[in-house]
Amino acid sequence: MITIRQSSLDRGWIRRALGALGALTRGGTTNLLLFVSLAATVMIVAGRRSTWRRPVWTEFKRVLGNVAVSSLSTMIATGALVGFALVTQAVYWLEATGQTGLVGQVIVILLIREIVPILVGLIIFGRNGTATLIELGEAHTGGWLRQFEIQGLDPLALLVVPRALAFALGAFCMATVLLLSTLLTGYLLAHGLGLVAYSIWDFSDLVLRATTTRDFIVPPLKCITIGFMVALACCATGLGRRDESDELQRIVPRGFVRSALAILLINGAFDVVA
Repeated sequence: MITIRQSSLDRGWIRRALGALGALTRGGTTNLLLFVSLAATVMIVAGRRSTWRRPVWTEFKRVLGNVAVSSLSTMIATGALVGFALVTQAVYWLEATGQTGLVGQVIVILLIREIVPILVGLIIFGRNGTATLIELGEAHTGGWLRQFEIQGLDPLALLVVPRALAFALGAFCMATVLLLSTLLTGYLLAHGLGLVAYSIWDFSDLVLRATTTRDFIVPPLKCITIGFMVALACCATGLGRRDESDELQRIVPRGFVRSALAILLINGAFDVVA
């Protein structure tokens, strides 16, 4: 009798564990499919000429200015720090081992292909994604989303499309500024410390020689896709707040987790495919 009862308890624990795993899998799959469908819908709506009315253009230019222009000082400062931490250190250790010819390859592999896209994604979330989360988090509870619908304005076209495209284009601009400031700062520090004796043009030539055609295509596409997906994650999280019971402070860490997962998944997917 005790053996039968113990066996039933064991089977019940297994069923509950499998049920929890199945619920988690279904929920994750559903959220992923919803996110993919949102991305496809945004791209389709963005391709329609009728979408780009004056309010949409105005919102797109406003968000793009906040992403690309207002973040200029942040990107330059970040590039200076990365240049000191990465480029200078790489030059120093390669010089110490007598492998200065590998400077260009190390910079291309570590900086251009991996670090810049991830940093851009994190910075664009920190500077602009959090603002989007808080702003759109008030859409339902504040009632102004309903006002858009009453006025005949499409909330997707007015709120999501301009942010998604502005984040995507802004991510490319941010990556360009970050890369240039990193390389310039790294070279100036290395030259000032006496680690390199060649000119900045020779340093640029080392980097360009290590850069392939793939590096002019894949990293920019990676940055654009990351910016696009971060915007979608923030918009979906913000608009997903339906009532006051879901506290506004909770959606920021929720949006960060989703954005970070999107950044890592996109970065890994590009590395595998390309």
